[in-house]
Amino acid sequence: MKNHKEGMGNVVKDAKDFVSGKFANRMVQLSVYAGVLFYVVANPAVFKFMESLLPGRVTALNQLLLHSVLFAVLMYVGTTMLFDPVLKDLGVL
Repeated sequence: MKNHKEGMGNVVKDAKDFVSGKFANRMVQLSVYAGVLFYVVANPAVFKFMESLLPGRVTALNQLLLHSVLFAVLMYVGTTMLFDPVLKDLGVL
């Protein structure tokens, strides 16, 4: 039983080391950030909320375009003002 626990500990440690090693890659960092941001911006609940704020004449295609621009702006601002400073403080960048 002890070997089983030690084996699981090694698997967890190896997985943690693998993820930590990959997260040091800038492309992986930005991809994870973009994925989370896209999930938030493209969420149907956000679309519904935006429909309530926008004038009635805004079409679904225009709303999609607006969300695309919003994603791009949030990606830039979030990366330069939030994501990079936090990673620099953690010593990852």
